[in-house]
Amino acid sequence: MVSEKVYVNGLSVIAPGLVEHDDVLAVLLGEKKWCPEPLPKLVPSLLPANERRRTTPLIKLALKTIQPLLKLGDDLNLTAIVFASSDGDLDIDDKICRALAKEEKIVSPTQFHNSVHNAAAGYWAIAASMRAASVSLSAGDGTFAAGLIDALTQSLSEQQNVLFVAYDVVAPEPLNSARHFDYPVGIALRLGTTREESCLGTIQIALNDIEMNITHCKNGSLEPLRNANPIGVGIPLLEVLAMKLSGTVVLPYLMGKHLQVNISNDE
Repeated sequence: MVSEKVYVNGLSVIAPGLVEHDDVLAVLLGEKKWCPEPLPKLVPSLLPANERRRTTPLIKLALKTIQPLLKLGDDLNLTAIVFASSDGDLDIDDKICRALAKEEKIVSPTQFHNSVHNAAAGYWAIAASMRAASVSLSAGDGTFAAGLIDALTQSLSEQQNVLFVAYDVVAPEPLNSARHFDYPVGIALRLGTTREESCLGTIQIALNDIEMNITHCKNGSLEPLRNANPIGVGIPLLEVLAMKLSGTVVLPYLMGKHLQVNISNDE
C-alpha cells in the first residue's frame, strides 16, 4: 500500500567534501564530482557554548545537519523531529568499555549521559528550546528507511512539519574492525503536509518484499559515499529531489524488504 504524499520542503547533507551549500548542490546536480575531504570542525551554533563543549562528533554532526532546515517563524514546539542512527555513539561506547575494564572503573558523567541513543535529541531540545515530541531510533542497515517511515508517518498523522535527520560516524578501533564505516554521513529532510516556497517535490512510500534493485547514485562519483555507512543509502533520494525530478528510489530496509520512495514534481 502506498502512503499519502508528503512535501519535502528542504534537504541537507554533511559528509567529507559536502559541507558548503553550493558544493553540496553542485555535486547532487551532477555538475561536479564528489571529492572526499576531511570534515572541518562542526560547530552547532544554536547550542550554548557550555553544552557544545560536552557534545561528541556524532552529536555535532546530527545538530549541524539539521540546522540549515530551520526557517524564520518556525514554531519548534509544534515541529516533531526524528533522529536516526544505526549504531549510535560508538566512540562513547568504546571509552566507557575501556573505563570499565580498568580497576578503578571510573566513567565520566558526561560520557555516561552522552551514551544514551537519544543524546542528540536532548541537546537539540536545549539548543532549540524545543518541547515537541522527538523520536530516536536505530534499525541497523535499514536505519535510513526506518527513520523516513517514522518521520513521514508522523507528518501525515499529526498534519505537521517533521524534521528528519539520519547520521553515523566512523567507529574507533577495535569496534571499527567489527562495524566498519568509510565516512561519516549526515542527511536531513524537512517534511510537511503543506507546500512551502522551498519545496523540492512530494514523496510517497511503500514497503515491498519482492526482489528489487537498490537505487544507485546518478553521479557515479557519489557511489563510495552511498556505500559508506547505512545513512549513505539516502544520497540517491537527495539527488532526485535536488534535480526536482519525478521518479522512484529504492532503499534497503529490514528482513529482505525494501522501501520504495516515489518522488513527484508535477505540482
